[in-house]
Amino acid sequence: MIKNIEDDFASYTFTVYPPPAPGLPWLAVCIAPDGHVLDAEAFATRDEAEIVTRKAEEVLLDSIVQKHRMPDHASMH
Repeated sequence: MIKNIEDDFASYTFTVYPPPAPGLPWLAVCIAPDGHVLDAEAFATRDEAEIVTRKAEEVLLDSIVQKHRMPDHASMH
């Protein structure tokens, strides 16, 4: 089961792009396995963008773990 969780999580891309020009923001982006942008958010600093990106990764990983978790009623006897 752990391998499936790792594979699911690894299929998403989280990245922080630097400003393309002075005065523009840092951009935190999450890309789905199919290539669609799930979320993008602008930040004034790299630190802000990195913090939000790490939190988004944690939330996604938790969601994937919950998806793979065996339902309570399906316990082994």
